[in-house]
Order: sequence, then C-alpha cells, then structure tokens
Amino acid sequence: MVRRTVRGETALSDTHGVFLMVAITVILAVIVLLMLLSMLPTGSWVEPEPAIIITEISHVNAGAGAMTYASRITLKNNSSTTFENDHLKAVIYVNGYKSCIIQTLNGHLLIPSHHYGVKTLGGEGCRDRFWNPGEEMTADLTDGTFYPGAEVTLKILDKDSERVISQHTVRA
Repeated sequence: MVRRTVRGETALSDTHGVFLMVAITVILAVIVLLMLLSMLPTGSWVEPEPAIIITEISHVNAGAGAMTYASRITLKNNSSTTFENDHLKAVIYVNGYKSCIIQTLNGHLLIPSHHYGVKTLGGEGCRDRFWNPGEEMTADLTDGTFYPGAEVTLKILDKDSERVISQHTVRA
C-alpha cells in the first residue's frame, strides 16, 4: 500500500536545511581565512628569534684584587641550521659604533690569522668545521670593549656574500 503525501507534507525539514547551510558557510569561511593567512608574510605578527643570539656578556673580571673590563661574549646557534663556521664572520658594535670584527668563527683558523680586537674563541661551536644548533662559543675580546650599560649589537655575516645572517642586540 502506497501512502500519498498531503500538500505541504515533505520528508525534508526546513530546520535541518538551515543548519546544514550555516555549517557549510562557516567551514568555507574558515578555509578562505586559512588561505588568506598563509599568504601573509611571515613575521608580520611576531618577530622571529635571531639565528645566532648573545646569551651572556661578561664585562667585569674581579680577579687579583683589581677590577678590569674583561669583555667576553657568549654566542649560541639558536636556529635549526648547521653553519660552516669558517664561512661566517662577526661584527660587534658597542653603542652603535663598530668595535670589533672577527674574520672567522672557526677557533683553529683564528689562531694563525691576524685578528685585532679578539684574543681567543672557545666553546663547542668553534672547535670543528661546523656550528651545530644549540652549540655555544665564547669570544674573549680586548679588555675594555664592553662596559656596564653599553648596548652591544652582534651581526653575523656570510663572508662570501656579505649578507647578514643574524643580528641581535642586548644591553651589557
């Protein structure tokens, strides 16, 4: 026996249809929003952390009873990139003035080179050819390079292209 429908009586619910249309519209709006956000330049909301950062500045050496400005700076590879340390050089500014250029960040190659403003490099980041993520190195600069309250800026450059790889500024 076949049941006949009365006019106005249907198998579809208007409420379900409206709910389905709203859900599809919201999903499409989210997809369009995600597509637009992916087109924005990175770092437009949050400044990215520099690849190489200054983790410590030691400007006072209180040994032997006299206080001297020892000027040691500790750097950390804060990125996920492994750098070939001989292809990098560091330029250090104090209060906006160029103070020191370290021509190589490879500790073994620094020893025989002519280097002014830096005495030694030490730490795991300069011991072999590569500076791996998370490794640190310490540069012992000429005494008096840093002093309390000075603004220290570190620029790491690629020696071949002179392109700035990282820049970080801290207060000593």
